[in-house]
Amino acid sequence: MQEAVVTDGMDEEAKRLKRQRLKSLAIGVGLAFLVVLFYLATIVRMGN
Repeated sequence: MQEAVVTDGMDEEAKRLKRQRLKSLAIGVGLAFLVVLFYLATIVRMGN
């Protein structure tokens, strides 16, 4: 019975780490999008 609890705890930890990685990835993608958007906006403003 205790082994099942330990296994479930490790499984929950793995799920938590996966959610954390996905959240970090989403933040990184969003940040990269903003950087590209600001870069393009700067290029367009300099072109005029």
